[in-house]
Amino acid sequence: MTKSNEGIDFKDSKIPKKYEKDWKLELFALIGFCMSGAIFIASGIKNGDILTILGSLVWILSCVTWMIPYRKYFDTSRHTGSLLQ
Repeated sequence: MTKSNEGIDFKDSKIPKKYEKDWKLELFALIGFCMSGAIFIASGIKNGDILTILGSLVWILSCVTWMIPYRKYFDTSRHTGSLLQ
């Protein structure tokens, strides 16, 4: 991959073109996992289960941490005009 001042350039990348925008699907899945964690937190609060609450907080924190590398795509989108190009 070649780096430019504007972000990631896929033109010279070894990533096949059909996989270039898979990050959107992965990001959507991670958001779903975070929502699942929030549901488990609500369930843990309702049942008074501190282990469920703590496990769900770790789950959500891990998913959010996993999302951090996708920030580069949003930084690139500011320069190209649209996120969904």
